[in-house]
Amino acid sequence: MKNFIKKHSKVFIFSTIVVLLAALLSTAAITNGNYQYLKSADDIDTISKPTGEVVAKGIDVSRYQGDIDFNQVKAEGYDFVIIRVGTTTGGKDKNFETYYENALRAGLDIGGYYYTYSTTAEEAGSEAKQVLEYIRGKSFTYPVFYDFEYPELLSYTRADENTKMINTFCKVIKRGGYYPGVYISNSVYNNHIDSLQIGNTWDVWVAHYLDHTSDYSGYSKNFSMWQYSNQGKVAGINTDVDLNVCYVDYPSIIDEFNKTFGTLDN
Repeated sequence: MKNFIKKHSKVFIFSTIVVLLAALLSTAAITNGNYQYLKSADDIDTISKPTGEVVAKGIDVSRYQGDIDFNQVKAEGYDFVIIRVGTTTGGKDKNFETYYENALRAGLDIGGYYYTYSTTAEEAGSEAKQVLEYIRGKSFTYPVFYDFEYPELLSYTRADENTKMINTFCKVIKRGGYYPGVYISNSVYNNHIDSLQIGNTWDVWVAHYLDHTSDYSGYSKNFSMWQYSNQGKVAGINTDVDLNVCYVDYPSIIDEFNKTFGTLDN
């Protein structure tokens, strides 16, 4: 009987430990499940963000944000807006022209982005030419970004082709007289392109959402902008909106680009 109790006591103790560990892991999962993204421009100053001085704070928008009062956006302390120019399948964003004019009148710096559904470098070149048609005659003080997040592109065997696509798009935009860049998630940057080549050639806008426990102070890849939340609350906008910080003085950089464009290697 003593041996029976001794044997089963061990089983009971082991089972209890397993249950307790499972409970702890479950609690951790619940905690992670309540991940709270930052929601305002001020929040970014409370975390260990990527190294560098924040030069400007901004938002990016598309037709999904509906009517926007850019004067309120400006008054809340935002410096720039990146407006969706269009997409491969949807053409020009229906609100692009209105957003551009109203943001300009509000005194915001403006850039653009184009969401790709393409899968080849040849298609990327055609998209860039279409973007140049959409933005013809407009001035930008922030780059025109290639939004590179279409799931079909995120295969580990596509890194070379993806790199060619980004290079092709950016070269065409640059030849068209606009300052190019690429928008990519941290995961895509790490796994699905030649990050060293792209990071050393083009300006990179990285998307990676942060909460108050985040620590990216040691982030080492080249980038100029960081999209840190998709749940921003901004006066003048009735929906959630993406929040960004910029680490370079794009208005000055692009002013110099425009002055010297004729001497650049295109």
